[in-house]
Amino acid sequence: MNQIEKQIDRIIASLKLNEGLRSVRFVREYGPHNVENPISGLLAVVSVTDTSLSKSYIGGYLSSTIKGDSYAAKVEIRVYAPATENGSGLSEIVSELLTGLKKADSQKIIVESDASPIAFDPDLNAIYRTVHFEIEFCLCEEG
Repeated sequence: MNQIEKQIDRIIASLKLNEGLRSVRFVREYGPHNVENPISGLLAVVSVTDTSLSKSYIGGYLSSTIKGDSYAAKVEIRVYAPATENGSGLSEIVSELLTGLKKADSQKIIVESDASPIAFDPDLNAIYRTVHFEIEFCLCEEG
């Protein structure tokens, strides 16, 4: 498992502990679990939409001898609700996610987060909102 996946898994695991998100089932976008169609409850599909890795001297003001890997990723959590429920509770869940991201980010690597307006997915016959967040972190070494 790569470093970005480890950090995202840590954040999602912490989100799952949030009492306000207990009714939400989290799955990876291309994971082993199939998404039921039609959606039967609140579902959060987690995907990494963009990643970057740069190797460089990253010491800045610390030291010119500190080098390492600088990682960045864009992540989205698409929260689905059955169309039959008219999105009941969807905005509250998204608000819990945005608040929960701050608490889940114990290493302070989330640099930005936001949420999209409600939309409809005709393939799943479900409405959804998307929470986006970006992470940035470095793995450093002396030398």
